[in-house]
Amino acid sequence: MRILIVSHRFFPAEGGSERWALGLARALAHRGDRPIVLTQRESGVPDAETVGGIEIHRIGMRTVGRFRQPEHYLRTLRELDFDLLHLSGNRIWSADYLFPIAPFVPQPKAITTHGFYQLEMKGGLGNRLYFERYLPFALRSFGAYLALTDHEVEQIVSFGYDPRRVHLVGEGIDFLELTDTPASSDLRAQWKITRRSVAISCGGTWENKRLDRVLAGIAPLRRELALVVTGRDVAGSPYDRAYLESRAHELGIEFRYVGPLARPEQLAALRAADVYVQGSSYEGFGLALLEALGSGLTFVAYPTGVAPALAGLGGGRIATDPLEFADAVRETLAHRAERREEVAARARLLARSWDWNDVVERYAAIYRSLASD
Repeated sequence: MRILIVSHRFFPAEGGSERWALGLARALAHRGDRPIVLTQRESGVPDAETVGGIEIHRIGMRTVGRFRQPEHYLRTLRELDFDLLHLSGNRIWSADYLFPIAPFVPQPKAITTHGFYQLEMKGGLGNRLYFERYLPFALRSFGAYLALTDHEVEQIVSFGYDPRRVHLVGEGIDFLELTDTPASSDLRAQWKITRRSVAISCGGTWENKRLDRVLAGIAPLRRELALVVTGRDVAGSPYDRAYLESRAHELGIEFRYVGPLARPEQLAALRAADVYVQGSSYEGFGLALLEALGSGLTFVAYPTGVAPALAGLGGGRIATDPLEFADAVRETLAHRAERREEVAARARLLARSWDWNDVVERYAAIYRSLASD
């Protein structure tokens, strides 16, 4: 089957939705389908190429006022040879410029929005009108909404979208990539860690990551636990690197911000830690939790994204305030110290069920159903 994935950006660009698009495309190619990706033009990469069985087309963007618009969007869609279109995202060019022309694309269509960041993080009348009124109307020509979490299912149905068209499919990981990454005994020395244990949080200092809640939660364990944060430092975030370093100093926490890491280094960093911590107030999914599990770590997190579902399966603990967070981290570290290999094995076993080669079958079943209607 020829599946067109429309994503605002694609590999080598990094990000949560970009990793979803790459994982889905790779899994489709592995099962013998023909994934095609339509995305925006990036410097340093060809406008058209085929990599690992994935056919990639990149279109130019132009700026009109404050808005970036795709060039020849409908014409490109009509020129591509595909059986089904799968749109990624919302409130971004790939979605907002497709919605008005979607009725003129005759192939079946599905969408994965990756949650509703602007609504949950920004609020306001404009976002409420967009998501609660405009979005269900804009999706009238889409045959399926493929959600990543139970919370997202509840939200889109509450907006008035037909629940019969909503499917919980989740996201996936490359399990072999995680298990094949060797642990590094040198990383703690490179980070200059002096504490006995290490907590890690990935994803940078975006506002929704709420790393201030992580610091508050691990403060009671500051004599035994250090915190390492990876990812981009986001200018303008209220919880950026400067804030975190200052706050950690006030609390007496050994804190290391190591910035964005290449993929092998990122996975090695997970393997070097003892617990994964997530303070997020919003996650469209929370892929880092799955990657932590695949690396042999259990987690402590606030109840966002996929965290409650994974915790219910034994992958970690949920906390709703700093005191609960501290208690959960303390118990997680104690359990790991007592049964390190058993804990790691159980975490990997849980992560194994989220491998893309298994998860893609949920997507494929929905694709077949849409194509046969």
